[in-house]
Amino acid sequence: MSQDPMSPSQPPPQLFAPALLALLRRQAGVVSRAQAVRAGLTATHVDRLVARRRWAPLHPRVYRASEYPLTDEARLRAAVLWAGAGAVPRGRAALWWHGLLPDAPQTIMLTVPGRCPAPRPGVDVCRRVLRDHDVIILRGLTVPVRPLALLDAAVEAGSGGASLLIALRGHVRLGELQAVAGHAIGAAGAIRVLTDVSCTPPAHRAEWQTSRNRYS
Repeated sequence: MSQDPMSPSQPPPQLFAPALLALLRRQAGVVSRAQAVRAGLTATHVDRLVARRRWAPLHPRVYRASEYPLTDEARLRAAVLWAGAGAVPRGRAALWWHGLLPDAPQTIMLTVPGRCPAPRPGVDVCRRVLRDHDVIILRGLTVPVRPLALLDAAVEAGSGGASLLIALRGHVRLGELQAVAGHAIGAAGAIRVLTDVSCTPPAHRAEWQTSRNRYS
């Protein structure tokens, strides 16, 4: 009698698919159903991996391989995969991806260029069309450039927005923030927070002007 290809005595099928193994390593153990199929698995194999708890669903049609921990990176990558083509982290999630915050936010904020998917716990999505020069690819994810990520986060922070900008002034020039203000989430809020920053002490304004912007 032939063995079940998914029986405990057999290695899981992804061990025979180098492309899928490499993809899991690059994506912190997270993979979408479409990616898995493109990498060599059948839909039936994916269903069996989920049924046997070798892959845990994180969002509809997005899974985490059980040998990988559920890290902040995995949460963010899973949210982007679920939201679909063109999904981009925004605000504090984008700042964290740039390495400017120590921890990822509990709710991953994203933008998409088209229709927003139905809400999901731990993910907030809004519609926004970004220009090519508003984004970069960093560690395999498309994210807003630092000035836009920082300004989005400041707008989301409300009354604490100016403090966030001042705290991270060593990474972005004030002029760079002003240049992207019209493309931030809530342009009116972006202008308000930049007005607040313009009232900072002269020494801080000097630091803004001499800071260097490093996108990677």
